[in-house]
Amino acid sequence: MLVPSLSRSAVLLGGVVFLGTAAMSPARAGGLSAAELSLADAVLSDFNVVTFGDYHANNETEGRVAVGGNFLGTGHNICFNGCSGDTTDTALGATYGALNVWGNVSGGATLLSGDAFIQGTNASGSNLSLQHNGGVNIVGQNSGQISNPTFINTAASSAGTTQNAAAGTIKTGLPANAVFPFSATLPFQAALTDLSTSLASLATTSGAQTIGPYVQNGPTSFTATPASGNFGGKTYGLFTTTMSDLAGYQNFAGINTNGLDAVIVVVTGSASTALPNLNTFAGDASVIWDFVDTTTLNFAGGWAGQILAPDAVISNPSGDLTGAVIGESLDQGGEVHNLALPIGDLSGIPTTSTTTADVPEPPALALLATGALALAALRRRARERIARRKRFFF
Repeated sequence: MLVPSLSRSAVLLGGVVFLGTAAMSPARAGGLSAAELSLADAVLSDFNVVTFGDYHANNETEGRVAVGGNFLGTGHNICFNGCSGDTTDTALGATYGALNVWGNVSGGATLLSGDAFIQGTNASGSNLSLQHNGGVNIVGQNSGQISNPTFINTAASSAGTTQNAAAGTIKTGLPANAVFPFSATLPFQAALTDLSTSLASLATTSGAQTIGPYVQNGPTSFTATPASGNFGGKTYGLFTTTMSDLAGYQNFAGINTNGLDAVIVVVTGSASTALPNLNTFAGDASVIWDFVDTTTLNFAGGWAGQILAPDAVISNPSGDLTGAVIGESLDQGGEVHNLALPIGDLSGIPTTSTTTADVPEPPALALLATGALALAALRRRARERIARRKRFFF
């Protein structure tokens, strides 16, 4: 709640405190805006890993990567078969490379195709290898090594140590915003976080199916049925479950999408144990696992489908994750396979307006009223003084 400071908003006039500037707070309609939905849909379609913080990559990643913090690699491949170059999408509003890092790079990686965009530095001992299939755009110093680039663009005065760089393709001392032409911080976080909370809200209003606790000899797979509601001609399946219930499953076979456009599984709560190995269906690209609450997400084995866990520190020590992985951070042990959400799959999800206006909070309204009364009193007294002076002089 915003409470105005008297040092900023109060004016002392003739012993009366006039609250001339009451506190205002931006009022924003709840839910997901159409622009946010379009952006989130594009991110799930175009990126394999998105972390708002750090990404520790100990194995291969098959698609594009966006790291809001630091990238700590161990030299493994990025874009093994799911990244044929840079990507441009109207909702994304920019052309992103294979590896996009808002912090620093250490350890390095091998980019089999596509460019690297780095806002920070390439640390000492790190080697970025481009295999002659892409270049490096780096704002900070290259204190490690860049190998086999088709070009290097940097805001630094030197490109640092390079190996097998194409002749005449190194440009130094460039403007930072030309080298890293994106916003100063990762631009996807708000849209993906709002998507997560909006999907959880949707599941409570549209007749979601339930994945309950594991029962011996009970079902280990679930078939989606169309959720109730108007989704612009699309059909969605909705499930709800808890982290503890999901963690208790044995031989879990996942979700049969049953031909629906997308299936959303909202997972609430947290669990101290890792999620089980998931045996998959062919339609997993259109399954979104919305881990809306948890801050820790561990996988004991493989998993498939789009993982949306905006607040979670994620780890997969050995199992492969197949689909987009979105979280606060990722400590990757197994591979991350590219299984893109088909673009436009979420276009039927309900959205709301995001018109922002300065709407006073209730305490601010009271303060405004107090200020108005004080001002009226001051004006009345001023008129009375003027009238007395007129009588005195005339």
